[in-house]
Formats: sequence, C-alpha cells, structure tokens
Amino acid sequence: MAAKQADQPPREDDLTSTIKSLALKAGGDVVGVAPVARWDEFVPEGYRPYDILPGAKFVVVVGTRGPTMGAWKCPDARLMEVNGYDFANDRAIHVVANHIETETGFYAMQAPTLPVAGHQPLMSMMLAAVLAGLGTRSFAANIILNPKYGLLYYSAAITTAELMPDGMLEQQVCPAPMCVATYRNIGKTPCMAACPADEGGCLDGSIDGDGRIEEVYYDRERCSTRSMNFGINSFQKALAEIIEEQDSERRSAMINSDFFTRSCTSMGHFKESVAQCFECMRVCPIGRAERKLQ
Repeated sequence: MAAKQADQPPREDDLTSTIKSLALKAGGDVVGVAPVARWDEFVPEGYRPYDILPGAKFVVVVGTRGPTMGAWKCPDARLMEVNGYDFANDRAIHVVANHIETETGFYAMQAPTLPVAGHQPLMSMMLAAVLAGLGTRSFAANIILNPKYGLLYYSAAITTAELMPDGMLEQQVCPAPMCVATYRNIGKTPCMAACPADEGGCLDGSIDGDGRIEEVYYDRERCSTRSMNFGINSFQKALAEIIEEQDSERRSAMINSDFFTRSCTSMGHFKESVAQCFECMRVCPIGRAERKLQ
C-alpha cells in the first residue's frame, strides 16, 4: 500500500483560480490580482501594501455593483443609496482573506479603505483597481470605470501568498466613442455636461485628436458639498453652525432638525455617508448595457 503523501502547497495558478471563483460566488462581479511592486511607482513609503502587511506579495481586488438597477431608476437619490448599496465588495473580500488564512497557511487581511488618522486612507481602492487590471480613471471625478460594468465598488485583500498576477488594462476605458463624438460636437462629454465646472459644477477637461483624455479638471471640494449630504462631512458642517448660533431657540431647532438627525444616524449606521450624487454616472454610456432591464 502506497504511503500517504504529505500535503503540498497549492500551485500559484490553482490558488489564484480558487480565490477568484470564491470571490465571484460571494457576490463579486470582477476579480484581479496585482503584485505589490506595482505600488512602488505611485505611492510613497508607508502607504504600500507591504508597509501595511509585512511580507506581503500580492493584492487581490474585488469589484461589485453597488446600487441595484432598480435603485438607479429611483428619482430619489437618497433612497438609491439607502436601499441599493450593500457593501457586497467587503463581503466578498472577507471570504477571500479567510480562505487564504484557513486553507493555505499564508497571511491575509482586508486592505484599509478608511483613514486611521486625518483624512487620507492608508490605501486607495481606486489605484488598487487600476493596478489589478479592473479599470481605468475617467473624466467623472477620476472614478474608475470597468470596461464591462462601468462604476463598481472595490475592496482589496493583501496577502503573503504567491499568486498569479493579472495584467493592467492597455486600453483606456474612458472616454467611450459616444463621449468622444459628443465632445467633438458640443465641447463636453456627457458627464461634463451633467456637472459643468463653468456653470457651478465639478467637471471639465479636454480630449486630444486621438480620442484620449488630454486634461481633466475635478473640483473635489465642490463635489463633496453636493454628494456628501450626510455622514461625517455634513455633521461637522452642521455642528460648527450649531455652536456658533447665539439664539437658543434656533440652536435647539437646528439640533433637532431632520438634517442633523439624519447626519447623526448616518454616522452611527454608516449607511448614508457614501454619496447621494451620481449624475455623472447616470449619463455615462460605459456599463449601460448591464444596467438596462425591463
């Protein structure tokens, strides 16, 4: 009778295939893998994956659609997020990280997507998606657009496991041919026309003769005041106004107002603090075929 062979570590391609399959079954729409060395060119020391997890070799990135297609059709932007955004990307990446640690013996952790001090997160999920070959930056607030789905929400897992990397996209997703044609006709892409900087909006830019992004202008502070209507941003703004209000009755009314109550609630439940303005994405043609239902 043959002796039982010792367990062998999974091959890099087998483990990568298993991880991707698990992520898709857990709700992911796309999965990509990037070696940590790709971060060296773009971020300073202290913000690279191996600074967060010593010995890290690869990053697994999962992208999921957030609001349902029905939520996109809802005319109430607030309901769109409250009922449609479910952090499926976080659930999928938890499955990936847990599988790596429990089944392979390598370290894994969810990449930090929120600040631990100040306003700057330790790791950008936008950059992670680009480096894992899942999308490229766009005119619309530098949102990462996937060539199939358009806007996706991303989470990542950093691991010491050896995996098979994906290549980065060679073709820029934005601008789409329709957007180039629109720019040639009216001097704006659909997203620029939806939120034009020269009319108090957030977006502007130009397309070169080859139909590629030449220049992008994005007013992040102006966008924040429009899109982040609840959560920490609105709480801080409202709190400053409440403190400075000298009239006690008006101050009491501000504290008990629907706006301040919802701001407090959104921080506690973290359900209304992502964004309420999606107008640039509503008009974006990339991924529209995936959003069209009956």
